[in-house]
Amino acid sequence: MTEIQLTIEGRKVKAKEGDTVLEAAQKAGIKIPTLCAHPALEPYGACRLCIVEIEGMRGYPTSCTTPAAEGMVVKTVSPEIIELRKNVIKLMLSGHTSPCFVCLHRESCEKYRPRSFKAGKVTRCVFCSNRDTCELRMLADEYEINDLEVPIIYKNLEVEQIDPFMDRDYNLCILCGRCARICEKIHEKGTIDFINRGKDARIGTAFNRPHTDTDCRFCGACVDICPTGAMSDRFAKWYGAPDWVQESTCVVCPLGCSLNFKIKDGKAIGASMSAFSREARICAIGRFVLPQLLNNPARRLSHQVRIEDGLIEASYKEAVERAAGILEAYRGDQFALIAHSGATREEIYILKKFTKEVMKSDNFALATANGDKLLIQPASVLDAINRGKIKALYSLGDFIDPISIEKLEAIIVADLFPSRLEKTADVFLAAAALAETDGTFLNSQGKVKTLKAAATPPENLFPDWKIVCDIAKKMGVSGFGFRTTGGILKEMKKRKAIDQEPPLSPEPSPLEHVDSLPQFYRGHRLSDLVCALEAFMPPEEIEKKKEREEAEETPFRIIEKIEIVPNTHMVTIQAPVIAQKCQPGQFVIAMVGRTSERIPYTISDFDRKSGTITLVTLELGRSSRELANTRAGEYLAHLTGPLGKPVDVKKYGTVVCAGGCYGVGAMLPIARAMKQAGNRVICIEEAASHYLLHWKDRLSANCDELVIVTKDGSEGLKGGVQEAIEMLIQRGEKIDQAYVIGCTFMMMLVSELAKKHGIPTQTAMNPLMLDGTGMCGACRVSVGEATKFACVDGPFLDGLKINWIELMQRQAAFKTEEIEAMPQEPVPMHEPGHACLTAKG
Repeated sequence: MTEIQLTIEGRKVKAKEGDTVLEAAQKAGIKIPTLCAHPALEPYGACRLCIVEIEGMRGYPTSCTTPAAEGMVVKTVSPEIIELRKNVIKLMLSGHTSPCFVCLHRESCEKYRPRSFKAGKVTRCVFCSNRDTCELRMLADEYEINDLEVPIIYKNLEVEQIDPFMDRDYNLCILCGRCARICEKIHEKGTIDFINRGKDARIGTAFNRPHTDTDCRFCGACVDICPTGAMSDRFAKWYGAPDWVQESTCVVCPLGCSLNFKIKDGKAIGASMSAFSREARICAIGRFVLPQLLNNPARRLSHQVRIEDGLIEASYKEAVERAAGILEAYRGDQFALIAHSGATREEIYILKKFTKEVMKSDNFALATANGDKLLIQPASVLDAINRGKIKALYSLGDFIDPISIEKLEAIIVADLFPSRLEKTADVFLAAAALAETDGTFLNSQGKVKTLKAAATPPENLFPDWKIVCDIAKKMGVSGFGFRTTGGILKEMKKRKAIDQEPPLSPEPSPLEHVDSLPQFYRGHRLSDLVCALEAFMPPEEIEKKKEREEAEETPFRIIEKIEIVPNTHMVTIQAPVIAQKCQPGQFVIAMVGRTSERIPYTISDFDRKSGTITLVTLELGRSSRELANTRAGEYLAHLTGPLGKPVDVKKYGTVVCAGGCYGVGAMLPIARAMKQAGNRVICIEEAASHYLLHWKDRLSANCDELVIVTKDGSEGLKGGVQEAIEMLIQRGEKIDQAYVIGCTFMMMLVSELAKKHGIPTQTAMNPLMLDGTGMCGACRVSVGEATKFACVDGPFLDGLKINWIELMQRQAAFKTEEIEAMPQEPVPMHEPGHACLTAKG
């Protein structure tokens, strides 16, 4: 191909004929910003960020669509171009969730809150799972955007969680088109595209159908190529950016697709294609399911041995010794070993060698999946078990039925998950697998693929080949002293060990049809382990798997459920006993379902006459999401209260009641009570932007003055509660008492200001509570020299004495566990009875 030369920013740059100006610049290491362009996609020119100046050419052409030409002179960073780019970024941010960019407290906020909050809708950066990798955010920082100059228009679109694996928050979408274009490139016929026009334009499916009703293969390419996080992996999103990426191979089905494991803190939190191409595409199992298997709550993390009363936990050494001792008595044809077809070549070699050389048996079999059935080959092994000729079994999964199990005298199981076989085992050895081990795999095309260990297995868990080698050594047999799979492979080559015939490719291919996705791993039905896979099961199979029980009615009926602003939900509940007794400042502990967490919610309002209480909650995790997804007419499983000490209502003089987010609702009964007690009450409502303000009418009716403050200055004062208090002090207000309710960071900043001015300040503590009675100690808070328990000594405590840094560190202690607890089930779109207000009254 002909080589050409052009000048970019005064540098002579060589390019190939057919390259664009952007490609020529990138090859020369000259950065030109872009959001819609991607190396895997054809030029598009939608975002307008890659504009340049070219001598002899009018205007500012986009470098991603302009062919490079011989002798071309290009400018990329002239003052005019920089200003135009800044304006483009600001326009994008105005239709984005951008208050954090112009917040006065951004630096300290990100210092004390380095991880994003697990919100439903993204209303600002601190609620965005993509905050660390958002390309728009990076550009805004690079171009020092700290004043938008244009109003933020929040679309308030509902987050689409109806499909398996993916969350789609099109409030973050910048219409770059990457997702639709990569879908069409990889699958030749795209599932998604632009729909609607003008301000209503967005990405979607034809007729806005769920992705499960389209040809979507759930390969995840749209998620991986999105620059802003509008599309996200429901399981992986809250872990943050991976520490590194390791190329490896999926071994769940015979295709053996290449993929990249995303590793965070030693765990495989996600996977993706090795390249954005049709040849490198993967199915939903490889993209979304593998990490959920390794991090599955049901996964066995300890070894077990049987005693008279049943199975008990044992060390790895004890389990190996017990297995070796049991197997000693069953050498010969009375022993069999069943491996799984997803084992590596090295594992299969060692397992065969163990069967032949240690156990002196020819009864080695592989369990393979054929659609919704498991096959054991050769079938003679299962036949020998059923005829009682085989007395001892070593199994690498759950492959035989209860009738066959009854024929056996001794069972050793190496596996990852609980099963019928595990319950009857004499020894259970928890194994490392998939991204935790290495080796090679023979796929259905006859190609040997490489597995590379990417994740760190749980402590004292080892791959199958090492477990068998250790058992063999304990039985006194030499030739099993391998330290790595490389040593095994070396012996395989030396012995000229011949691979089995390549496995048959699944037909139809799971790369083309989600109905053909692999259904088993090591004999376990994947839909039993990963709930999202139920979306691909026939309705009758779902009924067989889970009998639906009608909810037992309780007294706690939900009367009304409204999303007042994005992520903030108002729930009114029939609870006459609690309504009769509750006082301002108290809380309840609620459980949405019988197996839900016990979560505290401050009572935002109550009506003794109708017997109802009202909770205002911000969706920030598993339990608040469960409450957010309830509907009017449903029932809560449990509701306990009122709990905690009410605030001390008396005449102070001038009382400030300040709240942000869910705290806005919580301060209403306090403001009302203080006003009735004869105080001058000033309410301060803080929000990130105008579209998150709520209950202004209710607060105004119960105070003498309502001060609005927003982080981006879109309504009222610019800043936070502390700026509002500073304003009151400067105008001569003497504040005799303050009550502050909101996030820990906000309450810390306000308390620091209050201490400076000597304002008595009570702050609402909302750490994780369990029993609500002070017994568990989970909600302890250091207040001066004393330790207080928020549930019984609070929830309001002296903000001037609280050790805020310690409190925030304690609240962050269980962040990983909270992420792992996030629900993976699809969520239906809102139906009648689940209102969503757009007015900001």
